[in-house]
Amino acid sequence: MKTVFGIVFFSALAGIGLGTALGYIEARLPAEIATPDISPAEAVPPTIRGPLAKSPETTFNFGRIERGTSMKHAFKIRNVGDALLKVEVVSTTCKCTVGDLGKNEIPPGDETDVLLEWTAKTPPGPFRHGATLSTNDPTTSRIELVVEGEVVESTTLQPAELLFGTVSTHAAKSVPTLLVSNLEEEVKILHHEFSDSEVGKNLDIEITPVEKSQLHIPGALSGVRVTATYRPGKSLGPFFTWLTLETNLEKAEKLTVPVSGTVVGDISVFGPGWTPSQGVLRVGSVSGREGKRVRLNLAVRGEHALGTKLEVASVDPTELLVSLGEPKEMGPQLLHVPLVLEIPAGTRPMVRIAKLAGEEDHTNKGDGVVLLKTTHPDTSEVRLLVRFSVE
Repeated sequence: MKTVFGIVFFSALAGIGLGTALGYIEARLPAEIATPDISPAEAVPPTIRGPLAKSPETTFNFGRIERGTSMKHAFKIRNVGDALLKVEVVSTTCKCTVGDLGKNEIPPGDETDVLLEWTAKTPPGPFRHGATLSTNDPTTSRIELVVEGEVVESTTLQPAELLFGTVSTHAAKSVPTLLVSNLEEEVKILHHEFSDSEVGKNLDIEITPVEKSQLHIPGALSGVRVTATYRPGKSLGPFFTWLTLETNLEKAEKLTVPVSGTVVGDISVFGPGWTPSQGVLRVGSVSGREGKRVRLNLAVRGEHALGTKLEVASVDPTELLVSLGEPKEMGPQLLHVPLVLEIPAGTRPMVRIAKLAGEEDHTNKGDGVVLLKTTHPDTSEVRLLVRFSVE
């Protein structure tokens, strides 16, 4: 018992002595050493080496916008590093485009604008689209820019599309649509243009005012009738373009209308998978290892049938092999010509299918296209679309 008490007593004395000694030493040290107080702000900043990308905002909300209108917003990309920053556009959603990239190379301390443009071609409701940029900044190699909002309809197009269906080479065809405003007392079309100028050469647009009493649409205040007339030339097959209408409407300065149809004449196509009304051959999904071969027939009718010659002018993609067989006279005014399309075994994977609304597959370049040249006096070329994918 005495031994234990001695140990405890000795330890207490040692602790008191050590505390006193440390207190004396601390009192003799300079204040700045004895009680260091260095704030994080006074610390030496890390050295920035290389490019450093900064985006003050990466998402912009347009709020409520009119269906069919085009909106744009400029995002800023800054280089806060000490080396040249390089920026590239990797991809965009199918309904969003980069209207302008101020510059691809940004010096230290400089910035550039990335203009994102989006056209509200979707039905009413919320939307979210954007673009992906790549940079040489090792800490931010990708930048996602997004525009979002809600599509509304204070202005309506009835119908919302100019669908021609089939158009004969021997006669022009007209299709109307009615542009109605529920907000403005007067609607004016200030300018119009087509996305495909070649298709636009065959289209005429007529704009006529419509009295309010003739609109017969609840809430309608004003409207105009837009009539498109297609004048077929010597090209058979499907056609498509966007018609852009610039208006005096504050919430619908630009409206886009799809225009489509198929020109038919003395030369027609028939066979498995062929859709005459759309001028499309639907091949479907094909195994890249096995490939696929489809045989169609071209029928040439009329007084020029037996004297008509055809040849393959172009094919896209080039992996698609197209050939014409020996013509066969079926009658005094009917000629059949075999048409063989082949996706060879070993073809690389690809998607050649017309994009649908809302689709965002950037590997899809749309339908394949086969163009045939002819000596027919009324038909100089025949255009066929081929819809397929290779796995």
